[in-house]
Amino acid sequence: MISDELEGNTLSVYAFIVRVDRPVGTRDVTRGAELSSTSVAHRHLQKLENLGLIEKDNYGNYVLKEKTPIDGHVWVGKNLVPRLMFYSLFFLGAFAAEVSI
Repeated sequence: MISDELEGNTLSVYAFIVRVDRPVGTRDVTRGAELSSTSVAHRHLQKLENLGLIEKDNYGNYVLKEKTPIDGHVWVGKNLVPRLMFYSLFFLGAFAAEVSI
C-alpha cells in the first residue's frame, strides 16, 4: 500500500510538493522540506516517482501526479494535518466549555 511507504522525510517531500502545486527541482525540495542535501532530496523524489505519485516533466522538474490519502492524516486543502489534531481540538473545546460553565 502506498501510504505505508510514506513516512519521515518522504512524507515531508510529498507534502511539500502538494503544498507548492508547481513543478519543483531537487534544490527547491531540499530547501522547502528542510533536507540536508540535494542527494537526499533526489532519493526521496525517486521513491515518490517509483510509487507513481509524482512524475518528471520535460524540463527535469517533478510535478504532482496523484494526491493520495495517507493513514493517520487528513488533507485540509493543500495542508496535511494529523488526524489526532481534530480530536485534541474537540476535547480542548469541551474542556473550555466545561470550565466556563
